[in-house]
Amino acid sequence: MRDRIAALMKRGIALDLLIGLSLKGSGAVASFGLNLLISRALGAEGVGAYQIALATATLLAVASTIGLDTVVLRSVAVAHRRGDTGMARAAIVRSIRVVATLGTVIGLAMAALAWPMTHLMMDRPELFLPVLIMALAVPMLALVRTISASIRATGSVLLSQSLDGISYTGLSLLVLGTLWLASGGVAVLAPEIVYTSACTLVMLFGLARIRTMTRGWPHGEQTVSLKSGLRIMVIYLAAFFCDWIAVVTLGTWHGPAEAGIYRVAVQFGLLFTLVRNSFDQMVGSHIAARYAEGQYRGMLAIARKTGMVGAALCLPLLLVILVVPQWLLGLFGPGFVRGAPALMILAVGQFIAVTVGPIGTVLDMAHREHIAMRIEIGVTVVTIALFLVLIPLFDLTGAAMAITIAIVGRAVALLLANRAFIRAMEQPRPNA
Repeated sequence: MRDRIAALMKRGIALDLLIGLSLKGSGAVASFGLNLLISRALGAEGVGAYQIALATATLLAVASTIGLDTVVLRSVAVAHRRGDTGMARAAIVRSIRVVATLGTVIGLAMAALAWPMTHLMMDRPELFLPVLIMALAVPMLALVRTISASIRATGSVLLSQSLDGISYTGLSLLVLGTLWLASGGVAVLAPEIVYTSACTLVMLFGLARIRTMTRGWPHGEQTVSLKSGLRIMVIYLAAFFCDWIAVVTLGTWHGPAEAGIYRVAVQFGLLFTLVRNSFDQMVGSHIAARYAEGQYRGMLAIARKTGMVGAALCLPLLLVILVVPQWLLGLFGPGFVRGAPALMILAVGQFIAVTVGPIGTVLDMAHREHIAMRIEIGVTVVTIALFLVLIPLFDLTGAAMAITIAIVGRAVALLLANRAFIRAMEQPRPNA
């Protein structure tokens, strides 16, 4: 019987990975298409302006979730497996309410600070309106992340992954592509306006699905830990902050075009990231279940096997990028080719991140997010220092070098933390 259950769970994990990767892959294709369209219509400057505004909104959206997207996944996954739909409903409702409130406040703050950021801090007045418009997307992006995690925790992988990423990006590509074909061009602020509108539509659809899904579930006790959420938020925020500071620093010192070229190079690296993130999200509930059952080495086994599968999938992509980086970037225009060294460096770093597997998720699902938080804070401080040294010397190649060094350092630290966690859990405990 145990063998049958184990086989079913393995098939369940494999199916979740396949669905998640397929949808994340579709989202990456849509994101590539969107950036390609913007680059053809508005050039590197247009891509840079859009990406600086988007990176700022994404960073603040992550802050708005205060880690509750991960906390609700962890809580609801366990409660739902136990049949406690009341507890699951309470966790979902509480998380959505908190995130909606914070997202609105932080989005308004971004709008209020758009002028000082673009005029005083960056001395780039042309970025004011893109940043201002994208501020409206902050609460929408935060809610979509939380809604997607809530739905995924109940086992609805296809729906949850359809909401987060491919939906609003694909819709934006469809609308902008239609406008381009119809009029032969795209207005300067069209990418920001269309993207924000698409996020709003997806968020409203997600809320409707949550209401339908939880209809009839009883009211239970609230189990969401804001303290845990804050720790997890710091982990995610640190990673997004590094991405944001790289784009903003390049845009400030070298102009939006330099930031646009860098972001296109990063876009290819995101193909590795989508494999890693989709696998992380899909195995999160399974790792949480192993922890609840006391199968600590089983948690690491899932992470290790997931990393091996991810490496196998990403190896052909790595080889292509290392062999023909100029050709790949040339698809976006001749001006993007000079980002080839940065593209190759980023690809190597992202491949390493995929290979080590979702080891950060193991700590999160085991309620050891404080350990991962400390690691991320240390990595972020080092990365910012590297940016300040390497970007003035090597421009966007320096930014890629800093990111890759940070990826390797984070992987080593998380691997050591996971081994220490397993040893601590397996030590015999004295009788009470």
